[in-house]
Amino acid sequence: MYDYLIVTHIPAFYKVNLYNELSKKLNIYVIFIAENTIEQRANDFNVTKGLKFPHSFLSKGSFQNRNLKVSISALKSVLGSVKYKRLLIPGWDLPEFWYLVLSHRKSQNFLALESTAIESCHNGIKGWIKRFFLNRVGSVLASGKEHIHLLNNLRFKGQIITTGGVGIINKPLFDRQKKQYEKKFLFIGRLSEVKNIDLLVDVFNCLPDYELTIIGDGPLYNSLNMSVKTNIHFLSKVDNKVLVDSFLSHDILILPSLSEPWGLVIEEALYFGVPVIASRNCGASELIMDGLNGFIFDPFDKEQLLSIIQSINVDKYSELLSGVEKFSINEKDNKQVAAYTSAILNFD
Repeated sequence: MYDYLIVTHIPAFYKVNLYNELSKKLNIYVIFIAENTIEQRANDFNVTKGLKFPHSFLSKGSFQNRNLKVSISALKSVLGSVKYKRLLIPGWDLPEFWYLVLSHRKSQNFLALESTAIESCHNGIKGWIKRFFLNRVGSVLASGKEHIHLLNNLRFKGQIITTGGVGIINKPLFDRQKKQYEKKFLFIGRLSEVKNIDLLVDVFNCLPDYELTIIGDGPLYNSLNMSVKTNIHFLSKVDNKVLVDSFLSHDILILPSLSEPWGLVIEEALYFGVPVIASRNCGASELIMDGLNGFIFDPFDKEQLLSIIQSINVDKYSELLSGVEKFSINEKDNKQVAAYTSAILNFD
């Protein structure tokens, strides 16, 4: 019998890494709704090889183009073929997840919550719908503080366990070299309004002596490209396996999102020894010790971000690097795996 039957959207690399680690301690079976997605940061964002746990796919195509009737029919078929103690789902955004929570006992339903109080409405009809969903959930694995804040706003009364993450990043080996501050800044992500790239462009257009590299693609690519000065450089998607070069050739990562349920790129930057300037509306900003391994700022305050960037000199940058060295991604990931493990043990 499996400890967890996990149903999730796609085989994103960070989820597969997490499940591979969980499979060393628990018996898990994973159902992926689809093999891939139209929206992805890089060509190797999804992985279908190296999965060390039993699994199945409800759709061989893209998540967005799946046939819902076929998906639920395939889901029913898999459910009838496996035995498990607890069901684990990652949200309330899909009909498949609603089918699952309504067809299982409340005590059996486990939610891995990655939405926060910042981007997820908890009032009105939308709030009522989420409360109804949560009334069918016995326990929640919440990623961080803002995720717990959302549960409190929705008046959830069940068990809450904090995981401290949404998955496990790739950790390629690299040569850690002593860095010198060269005023080179980096953004990695989808070029959409919620990422607040307009703010970055406005700030660095005012800072001709600083360089900003923007890695990613999306609906704002053309309009942003037309409004930048020569110190701002655009690159398209970069595969995860070569991202290390981008991190090591820049001094600081900036993630200015208006809302960001987590922000895995923050973890990646810290792993590669790169300080981070993060919007306070990013879930993973709780990994930033303000002024020690990075800075946290108001994503609506251009002057604050401008002031932070200009306050960094050679000495301050050295302090930030020391702060990053004291942060352990491996320790964070071990706690995340332990949270999933302790949750199922408590359930037993």
